[in-house]
Amino acid sequence: MNVLITSAATPLAQALAKHLSGEHTVRLTDLVDVNVDGDFVRCGLGHEGETEDLVDGMDAIVHLGALPEALYSDEAEVDFQTRLTYNILFAAREKNVPHVIYASSLSLFETCDENWNVTETWAPRPTPEAKVMARYLGEFTCREFAREHSVRVTCLRLGDVGGSGTDALAIEDAVAVIEKALGKTGPMWRVLHVQSDVPNARFPTTEMKAVLFDA
Repeated sequence: MNVLITSAATPLAQALAKHLSGEHTVRLTDLVDVNVDGDFVRCGLGHEGETEDLVDGMDAIVHLGALPEALYSDEAEVDFQTRLTYNILFAAREKNVPHVIYASSLSLFETCDENWNVTETWAPRPTPEAKVMARYLGEFTCREFAREHSVRVTCLRLGDVGGSGTDALAIEDAVAVIEKALGKTGPMWRVLHVQSDVPNARFPTTEMKAVLFDA
């Protein structure tokens, strides 16, 4: 399988690329230059053909959607999760890439009481903070492409990657989940909650384990 991974500068992207490269052909990309092993293409994810060239020949795209810190502003974050995500999905449709994994965030539920049993059936309650609201808007962008049957999208709402709280998600667990999601077929639009099995884990992952690990 040919897999494109965005946000190459992140530890998760690099760990995922290293893990997948044993059995798959992996390409990394980011908005800025990143020194990584293997195939890397810097791309601004614009709509002048560069994004179509980037995704051409891919079997799947893992859009981690982490804006480089050097480029961060609230406006840039929203633009990245909406317009640039749209460009990736549009390019995927044009180049017949069948599956996109979009990394959203469990921070969409940070205003919920920690004792609530928040599952995938709950509607997100995003705060006005740009990083949170932008992910919510990114989900909308992905869902509309999926509903039009343009691209199959798996939305993984990730916990705190590398964190240590009740919503923690170890990088190796995130890699394992993404790898499983790449190998699964399913509906055009699917949302799964992903966090590690830590003490007092805040978010149940029963649905994710049933879908991806047959647990």
